[in-house]
This record gives sequence, structure tokens and C-alpha cells, in this order.
Amino acid sequence: MTHSSNSNKPLLQDQIKPAQRKLGNSTASAVATFRALGYSKIPSCAPLLRGKPELAAKALSAAPQLSNLLELARDSQQRLYAVQTLLPPQFRNVVKASTLEGDSWCLLVPNNSVMAKLKQMLPALAAHLRSKGFLVQTIRLKIEGK
Repeated sequence: MTHSSNSNKPLLQDQIKPAQRKLGNSTASAVATFRALGYSKIPSCAPLLRGKPELAAKALSAAPQLSNLLELARDSQQRLYAVQTLLPPQFRNVVKASTLEGDSWCLLVPNNSVMAKLKQMLPALAAHLRSKGFLVQTIRLKIEGK
């Protein structure tokens, strides 16, 4: 791939002239760098993709160490769907499912006023989840960090 510097110069200069209008004076230093690396022409700038893009859920389920995390997230989300009808309409879009540890489940709330209202509803939410077959004894509330 290494050629004499005289044979590289005309080929690189022909490629640089149209690009030089776009990039300005920085192309001269780029050409010098390419020559030092042994290129006879400017390499293409298209990124190379290795592998295919995958959904995060598919990647998590394929990894044995992370599949348990995916199952916990799904179970937590199913619990949130189960109690959506019991939540006041103005809270349905702002309350989010969070961690699940044994028989304790956590919900994320945006502020103290939502937390105060939901604290009153926690026994009813837990009873509803138990009637749907979920093992839950306590529901914790946390204010969502920004």
C-alpha cells in the first residue's frame, strides 16, 4: 500500500480540490496525515456497521446474566398496568413502575403532592394486585429524580 510520495500527490490533490471548498484549510493537514499513513487516495467516510441493530429487550433476553433483569422489569410493568384503572386519571401518565424486590414493589412519582395522594391509596393498590395474583405486600413510593 505504500508508494512513493510523488505518485500519491497527484491522486490525492485531485480528490481534495472539490472537498477543499467544503472543509477549508484543514484538508491540507488531512492530506498530509493520510500520506503519512500510506494512503494513495482518501478513504471513504461511510461508517462500517458490524452486526445488525437489535432491540434492547432482545439483547437482554439473549444474555443469561441480564435475562433476570428483563423479567423483573416486565413484571413491574405488568403490575403498573394492573393498577392503572385504580389511579386517578391525572396520575396515570405520570406514575412509573420501578424496582421489584421480592414482595416489595416501588413506584416513581413526579412530586410530593402525587406521593401524598397515592400514600392514601397504597393499601387498596396492594389488595388489588394480590387479587390479580401478584405477590405484593408493600408498595413504596419514590420521587423521580431529574
